[in-house]
Amino acid sequence: MQWFFASVFFHVLAHMAVYVFFSLYLDALGYSKTVIGLLWGVSVVVEIGWFYTQSRWLPHLSLSAWLLVCAALTTLRMGLTAGGAALWPVLLLAQALHAFTFAAHHASCIALLSHHFPGSLRGRGQALYTVLGYGLPGVLGGLGGGLLSARYGLVSVFWAALVCSALATVCAWQVWRQLHGAHHKPA
Repeated sequence: MQWFFASVFFHVLAHMAVYVFFSLYLDALGYSKTVIGLLWGVSVVVEIGWFYTQSRWLPHLSLSAWLLVCAALTTLRMGLTAGGAALWPVLLLAQALHAFTFAAHHASCIALLSHHFPGSLRGRGQALYTVLGYGLPGVLGGLGGGLLSARYGLVSVFWAALVCSALATVCAWQVWRQLHGAHHKPA
């Protein structure tokens, strides 16, 4: 489970770039508030779409494979946002990846937690997930991103997020590698 929590930590740390700095970044690039709002709207619509249809998609891969796919797509999303933000179609694609980088990732994580923290342990697993997966990365991402952006500009936050998501991918690969042989489904 340590690889799982490490993957979640780096995955959510990467997302702090989007959650905290995305609007500021796009504003600095000259995007209107309307376009910024529409790009946020895309991520919300695809997230809802995933959650509405997830029972159709989740059985196609093991949960650990979903974790790996979502982490890899997060690396792509952060790279597109850092390197292609001057082109709105690139940003549109990056925001559409939110269906995987957040929604599918979250669904897979909760299912993995339920599998590995059954019964009375479920509360502990979810507490660890909340603190290690959202609390700590939220604080560090906000503070670290603020320091990076002040020194190197807002784009640096997204390049750092790409590095974090690559680390999440390596950790997710370790989860998949360790669980795939023993528990092909649902792990």
